[in-house]
Amino acid sequence: MTMDVYIFDINSIGELQGKELLTQERRSRMERYLRKADQARCLGAGLLLRYAFGEERAAQILPDDLGKPYLPEGPYFNLSHSGDKVVLLVSDRPSGVDIEQISPWSRAVASRVFTQKEQAWLNAHEEEDSAFFRLWTAKEAVMKALGLGFRLHPESFEISPEEDIPNPVEGSNWYLQWRKIEGHMLCCAVDIPSEEICIREIFPEDVR
Repeated sequence: MTMDVYIFDINSIGELQGKELLTQERRSRMERYLRKADQARCLGAGLLLRYAFGEERAAQILPDDLGKPYLPEGPYFNLSHSGDKVVLLVSDRPSGVDIEQISPWSRAVASRVFTQKEQAWLNAHEEEDSAFFRLWTAKEAVMKALGLGFRLHPESFEISPEEDIPNPVEGSNWYLQWRKIEGHMLCCAVDIPSEEICIREIFPEDVR
């Protein structure tokens, strides 16, 4: 099984280039943000959805009972953004994605969100700048795959920081893959083993 991951770098946007291609709902959401970077991330997400699904299908996206966006006839998809990057994961299986800009992290935060076993692994790998974010992106990707977000407390379940190992959470096994991309950590979670992540960077001129 292949997971398609589309990546958008907000630095590729000039003066919010492409905003005329957004649905009215997303354009209104974008305009509510005060910071230019937040507007650009919202715009990037809208452009990725249009690129992946086309204008008509992108306009059919609805929130489910928990507020997670979905397409009534599939496929599954999930969005995430951090720093300069916006990502869209598209899959024919339940799945989730998270991306985080790698930056200094707090041990106090780690003690609140990671289990003791996860903290022990982090302590053994703390010299690696991405170790914290390997754990954190995995947590968020699973939480998002389940559609629960922070309704599922991150410290209430445990993940393995290794690929291709089943992680049982909420009655399903989740398999994780990571990629380090230009100072960001990306993690994808899917409910069956996946052969590969197919990553493609999308630019404003790619979207019609």
